[in-house]
Amino acid sequence: MTSSDRIALGHWLTAAFTLLTGICALAIGLYMVNARQHVGANYTALVADVVRAQQHPNLLRTILNDLQEHPQQLNEQRLDNLMWRIPQHIAGVSHGLTASQLDPADYAPLLETLQQVEARLPEMERQIEAVAAGADPGALISLGYAVEDDLAWAYSELNDLIHGAAAEQRILMERLARIIGLLVLLVLLVVGGLMLALMRLHRQREQVARLSLADELTGLGNRRYLLNAAEQLHELSRRDETSLSLALIDLDHFKVLNDTWGHPAGDKVLEVFANTLLEATRQADVVTRIGGEEFCVLMPNTDAEGAYQLAERIRLRIGRLPKEKLGVATRLTVSLGIATGQGPDTDFDSLYSRADSALYQAKSSGRDRTCISMP
Repeated sequence: MTSSDRIALGHWLTAAFTLLTGICALAIGLYMVNARQHVGANYTALVADVVRAQQHPNLLRTILNDLQEHPQQLNEQRLDNLMWRIPQHIAGVSHGLTASQLDPADYAPLLETLQQVEARLPEMERQIEAVAAGADPGALISLGYAVEDDLAWAYSELNDLIHGAAAEQRILMERLARIIGLLVLLVLLVVGGLMLALMRLHRQREQVARLSLADELTGLGNRRYLLNAAEQLHELSRRDETSLSLALIDLDHFKVLNDTWGHPAGDKVLEVFANTLLEATRQADVVTRIGGEEFCVLMPNTDAEGAYQLAERIRLRIGRLPKEKLGVATRLTVSLGIATGQGPDTDFDSLYSRADSALYQAKSSGRDRTCISMP
């Protein structure tokens, strides 16, 4: 996975996690809003019916008090209106109770009282007609106060019952909302952990892949890296009909250096040489260590003359490395073999074989020199 791919993956995972978080937060918000509306929808209409019905006993008591003070002044019209409205509201409240979530055992005695009131209304209507015809209002007043007391008590108890049930359901819904919120938070934590684990796994895989393509000592690409790069450059060269050059570089008398100064000193020389090689080459060049003291440089879009100039720049720079930088009291020299191809003649095996022959010629001719394999 390339660096841009890794960045894109990180952005994608971050966006996905942010989107998931937003969706969960929106879901919780909608749930709480709907839950509150559901609680209100269950009881608002019923509470409104009960509140309106509670006006009836108050109005009835006012009429009866006036009649008791002025027995000859019966407000027949208001009483008739009440006799019509009371059963209407009793029916509405009864329907609301049966349709609600309330336990029937809680409101059954109250509903029975309202039904008993409704059963006494015909008698009360007859008493109203009798008083209107001139009869004594005592019986009407007595019956009216009994009806008023029953209505006031039943509606007051119903009001308390409904408000208590609504409060309990609201508390329950809020607790459920908190539980759902905790569950969603847990899901987000798990998903977030999985995303972090996935990103870590990709980084580890990338690190393993990078290590499998890199030389542990110098940090340069290894033989596998070289083969991958050579294949890609060969395809580009064949497609664009451009030149591709390969240089094999060998440190002269490195075995003697190792035997004389020890392997730690030899490793130090290899590290210095690798850094100098990177400094002398171009950014487009592929610099690798392919084994021991042997290095390789692939030079895309480079003809034989350009490859020779680059090789000589490397050779001269290596020859000028001070002993203090090398860490050993010796002068370091290198031998180089170069091969160049164009288009279909840039396959790795062919270039490597020709460059290896040129390298052998450079070493056989006295070392510390560059030789070119002519096509």
